[in-house]
Amino acid sequence: MKKIFFIFLIFIGISASAQQTDKENYIKKESIGGKLDFTKKVEAQYKDAPFIRFGDSNILYNKKDFAILLWAANVRNLGIESFDQAVKIWEEIYKRSLTDPEKKALKTGFEAKF
Repeated sequence: MKKIFFIFLIFIGISASAQQTDKENYIKKESIGGKLDFTKKVEAQYKDAPFIRFGDSNILYNKKDFAILLWAANVRNLGIESFDQAVKIWEEIYKRSLTDPEKKALKTGFEAKF
C-alpha cells in the first residue's frame, strides 16, 4: 500500500511539473508577437498619451512599463503564482534584467485584481 501511495505521489508531482512547464512554454511563445505581447496594443490604444495611469493610484506608467504591467497580470491569471517566477520568466524571454521601474510595473500587474 505504501508503494502505491508513493507512486501516486510521484505521478502527481510529475503531472504538476509538466503542467507548469506547459504554462511557461506557452507564456514564452506568446510573449513576443503573440497573445501576451501588449506593446502594440498599448501603443494603439494610448497613441496620444505619453503616460498611462493605472487604477486609483497616482502612479503614471510609460507605454513600455504599462505593457509589462498587463503582461504580469495575464501571467498571474495563467497560473504563475510567484512574483519571482514571473520575473525569471520575463528575463528569460527578453534576455535581460528588468530595470527598477519595469520591476515595479511587473509587481503592480502581478498583484492587480481584475
